[in-house]
Amino acid sequence: MRRASRTDGNQLEIVTALRHAGCQVISLAALGGGIPDLLVRRRDGSLVLVEVKDPTTGGTLNEVQETWHARWPEPIAIVHSVDEAFAVAGIERAS
Repeated sequence: MRRASRTDGNQLEIVTALRHAGCQVISLAALGGGIPDLLVRRRDGSLVLVEVKDPTTGGTLNEVQETWHARWPEPIAIVHSVDEAFAVAGIERAS
């Protein structure tokens, strides 16, 4: 039996910031099964899968996520903050 998907508390903030910075973001969170939370199209056109983790709740992968990530042939970024998401997307924060 599949559990209902749940998004981390910081996901909306990260998605909003990435979109505001010019990235396209598709949430994959509802798919469950260990699939990463986001598909992000960077401003250079490249794609990256992003797993959002909330550091206030431990911020670690569960067993299903670990298995899925291990089987995926490309790196999957794990981010805990907007700053980490920007680094993954190749965006420099304005000072």
